[in-house]
Amino acid sequence: MRLGMKRLSAALLGTFAMSAASAADMPIKATPAAVVSQNWEATFASEVRYYAWKGDRGTPPTGSTAPGSGSQLYVPYALQIAGTPANDWKLVLLGRGGWVRSKQTTPGLAGEVETITDTVAQATLTYLGIAGLQPFVAISVNAPTGKSVLFGTQANARMDPDLVEIGSFGEGWNIGPTVGFNLPVTASLMLTGSVGYTWRGRFDRERSSAEINPAAQSLTSLDPGDVLTGTAAVAYQGGPWAWSVTGSVSEETETVENGVDLYRAGRRYLAAATLSYTWPAQWGQTTWTGAYAHSNRNEVKFLNAAALITEAFNTNSDLYRVGVQHLFIVAENFAVGPTGSYLHRNNNSYNAVTLQFVPAKERWSAGGLARYAVNDRLTFNVRAEHVWVDEDERLAPGGQQFSVLANAFVAGSAVPVVSSTGWMVAAGANARF
Repeated sequence: MRLGMKRLSAALLGTFAMSAASAADMPIKATPAAVVSQNWEATFASEVRYYAWKGDRGTPPTGSTAPGSGSQLYVPYALQIAGTPANDWKLVLLGRGGWVRSKQTTPGLAGEVETITDTVAQATLTYLGIAGLQPFVAISVNAPTGKSVLFGTQANARMDPDLVEIGSFGEGWNIGPTVGFNLPVTASLMLTGSVGYTWRGRFDRERSSAEINPAAQSLTSLDPGDVLTGTAAVAYQGGPWAWSVTGSVSEETETVENGVDLYRAGRRYLAAATLSYTWPAQWGQTTWTGAYAHSNRNEVKFLNAAALITEAFNTNSDLYRVGVQHLFIVAENFAVGPTGSYLHRNNNSYNAVTLQFVPAKERWSAGGLARYAVNDRLTFNVRAEHVWVDEDERLAPGGQQFSVLANAFVAGSAVPVVSSTGWMVAAGANARF
């Protein structure tokens, strides 16, 4: 198998190397991979991903003391068209969407949702006529084709995003322009810098996170904060080695609920790195990945205060993830190998936009993957992983825990260490035209 094909297989399958995380924690989200060509061509990619889990309790663990269980069937798809509309110009168009059926079967927390997800359209235009510099502009639009309001038991279908991939099924219109540049330092080394701003539109959900009774359901208007993000990256590919390092900083405006400021998320930092090595002959390629996310303290609504106040201490969680996979070249067009990952979330966290409490935990996964290339335009890939999750113990009845919304200590609920296990299997194809 040629070196380029082997590196492509890592790119196609590497989206599974680490566990799924909520969008608030990790802005990078797994999607079907696509190929960018220097000539006009279209690439279609899709997968069928199935998740099943069971544990000591369901989601949220305070909602029922019965053993928990659930499943999710997710079918993402993507279409990319790339080419050169004129001399020295490169245009890449990308559309992404999906369909999901999410079901929790925990007694007392049972619920099911079936819906298409939001649709994302992206366009990137790069100018190649300047020696040593490639400026680009991009625009990304999120269309609210998914379901954000979940009345009745449907709300129970939102499950822990460390056990299933999709934890939220829709939001509002988002428009995000970006400007940046690629700087080829050498034939093997590339620097990239960009600044983007995302206007996030208002949408409805089924209950207010400020309700005195959190089980109450009432139509609530949510206007999430806009996001300014600066990103820097460096990438290298030469000989058997390929690596990249990316860092970003995001600043967010106030999130408004029913016309009143609710909170302002703290500044977010993300660092991610990928390293791969191609071994001689059939020994294939090893890929290592790592990521770290941190958020500063939020500004929150403190009871009846006139303005938002910085919380007493940081209620956000730091997230650490590492992953490794190896592909052995069994034949010129077939590769197979093991994969594994580890995730550590150091603190209980709550995402007011997705209505999800995400507990502190450790998550391990181990499995295998395979890729078969019918030719240089059609490939198939499969993957299977087993997952183990241990959530941290929480306070006993009558104990105190910190509330983000109240910015004060409130009575806590008893939750012991919760252990869960699950499976993820996926199969998909990539086709170029």
